[in-house]
Amino acid sequence: MTVQIVNCGYTTYEVNPVPGKCIRVQRKDERPVYFEIGDEAEYDSYNLKYTGKIVSITEKTVTIKPKYENKNRRLNIRDFAWRNWNFDSEKVAAENSDTMNYI
Repeated sequence: MTVQIVNCGYTTYEVNPVPGKCIRVQRKDERPVYFEIGDEAEYDSYNLKYTGKIVSITEKTVTIKPKYENKNRRLNIRDFAWRNWNFDSEKVAAENSDTMNYI
């Protein structure tokens, strides 16, 4: 497992991708989050957080298939870590549901 240190502004993440299998993301002093192919992850956000299933993991990218689109989204390791270091699918679903009441 190759460890990559990714800087996003003032925050540093430790990312461990295993191509074709899984990826681990950890922010300093936080619990690590593990993702496998087939798990849900965030790929974009505006008012809502947009999620989909992970379909591919490489040393440099994670590819996500959105729930309601046919076009896959490819995130580099830095963007994936920034968006998913504390991902909780139940929390995201609840927040999106609440936000839908206001937009």
